[in-house]
Amino acid sequence: MTRKLSDWNIFVKKIYAEGKAKNSNYKFKQALEDASKRKSEMKQSSSTPFVKSKTAKRSRKTKSRSASLAGGRKSRKHRKQ
Repeated sequence: MTRKLSDWNIFVKKIYAEGKAKNSNYKFKQALEDASKRKSEMKQSSSTPFVKSKTAKRSRKTKSRSASLAGGRKSRKHRKQ
């Protein structure tokens, strides 16, 4: 299963395609820089703003909690000695 590209990634790919059509030596790094300068164009074209999902926060919380329940870094060092 693949992730859906973000609006930013779609915008950068569009800038890259435009630049590559004009110049065959155009690099993706340059497309990133150009897209950064033209990001106001992206905001006008995107219809939905980016919103962080609650599940992402929940999963991070769970990971850190499970790490602390496992004993954390200090306990692992102590076990090795």
